Amino acid sequence: MSLVDAIWWRERPFFGRPALLLPLSVAEWGFRGVAAIRSALYAGGHLRTHRAGAPVVSIGNLAVGGAGKTPVAMTVAARLVARGRRVAVLSRGYGATRSDARVVSDGARVLLSAAEGGDEAVLVARRLPGVAVLCGPRRAELARLARGSLGADVLLLDDGFQHRALARDLDVVVLDAANPFGNGHLLPRGPNREPPHALRRAGLVWLSRVEGATPEGLDRLRALAQEATGHEPVESRHEPVELLDGALRAALGLEGLRGRRVRLLSGIARPVAFRRTVEALGATIVAEHRFADHHRFQPRELRDVLGAAGDGAGDWVVTTEKDAVRLGPDAADHPALRVLRIEARVVRGEEILARALDAALTRFLPV
Repeated sequence: MSLVDAIWWRERPFFGRPALLLPLSVAEWGFRGVAAIRSALYAGGHLRTHRAGAPVVSIGNLAVGGAGKTPVAMTVAARLVARGRRVAVLSRGYGATRSDARVVSDGARVLLSAAEGGDEAVLVARRLPGVAVLCGPRRAELARLARGSLGADVLLLDDGFQHRALARDLDVVVLDAANPFGNGHLLPRGPNREPPHALRRAGLVWLSRVEGATPEGLDRLRALAQEATGHEPVESRHEPVELLDGALRAALGLEGLRGRRVRLLSGIARPVAFRRTVEALGATIVAEHRFADHHRFQPRELRDVLGAAGDGAGDWVVTTEKDAVRLGPDAADHPALRVLRIEARVVRGEEILARALDAALTRFLPV
């Protein structure tokens, strides 16, 4: 566990290195003040909000990274497609080398690599054929491009809760049910971009990874969602659905992990959850190679990890699908590499989700 993890994600007070906590606490108060002023300016109409001319559904969170937002976004996008809508996902494109407005997928073809489009945007594009994916820093510009050039009639704003320059018709806020607020502090003292009372702006709270939460913790979060939004949350499990080869072409079956000795490779926000999932599938983990979220793997790093497989050092190297899209072709074709695919499976609140999506869409139905 890194020092940041130790400070941010433990729910009990962190007493190590007190000299470090004081400047972080001072910086937190500055961040809190700026966030409060910005929120007040939007609430008062002093900062401009753009209308896209189509329904906008935002998927966001309060804490930085690791809440399970991308699987939720793909689940919502699939439900919108099932309603016959032409969906475009608008992403920031974190981790990409480019920062201009760009089309990752036009709905028919994936046009950019993870380096150019960002790993999450490319993952969504590969998993959702028929859905356009765009990324860039200005979501209003992306909305115009999606509507004008790609014919989208509903926009899904990925990581959009704090991006208030584009008006939305439904704000979905994802909380990791197992650890929704970490230590409860705002950046940089903790992982939160806004305090819990910001949930009052949300139209829907989505509790992800409920399989890792205690009954008491779930009850508290359900009460919080009810108080903030006026109705119960949607709840989902992070469910492993397939084991793939490194190129994401062949399905190998989850049962293949049982009894295997594996090494884990990840560059995600919360690798502990990934480890627990692999262990639950019956694998024995002999080593972990953890990198920062959105890490750009270097050839030397991949050679070291993949070259260690075999000879008693683990049968396979298992990575996440988000990490797999950042691997080069040489690594993706390595015979020891396996990729675990995970989806958000709704286990409670399906009807609440359906009503919320219907309400957002019907605002723009022709008279």
